[in-house]
Amino acid sequence: MAADVMKRLAEARKTMPALQLYVLVDGLHYESCTNAALREGPGVIALFADTVDAHLAPAGPWLLEVEKLVPALLEQISRLEAIAPAVSWIIGPQDLQGLAQLLRLCMQMGLPDGRTALLRFWDPRVLAAAARDLKAAQRHTLFGHLFEWHLLLDGRRVHIGRPT
Repeated sequence: MAADVMKRLAEARKTMPALQLYVLVDGLHYESCTNAALREGPGVIALFADTVDAHLAPAGPWLLEVEKLVPALLEQISRLEAIAPAVSWIIGPQDLQGLAQLLRLCMQMGLPDGRTALLRFWDPRVLAAAARDLKAAQRHTLFGHLFEWHLLLDGRRVHIGRPT
């Protein structure tokens, strides 16, 4: 697992003990790398479930509560992170259901011409571009309720902090 993220969580919990660690996983990449699909269960939520895109849930983004996962699953996710743009880690104060709801609210983004687009923030490359390119209010909507969002970008660990 991402030892540097775990170290950061332990450090942050000294002043904010309610923080939790979650991992956001691209279901399609996970299935193609492990030959198994993620399944909903304790600590595991498909973000497309209960949305108009529910039929795409197996291939879409999955939010997992790290403390409820078995070590074998965490190992698979760590291997996936090393080989595909499919994993990011979220440190936040929310419970799993609350964070899932916040992320679902951020999936749809209004475009300047009035159309709506799907923001694929579960792809670390898109997430990094969003942090760089979104307007301040949009960044606050996506990142303002989280403590930090960690990802690998070009092989190195970076994090996106709460906007100030």
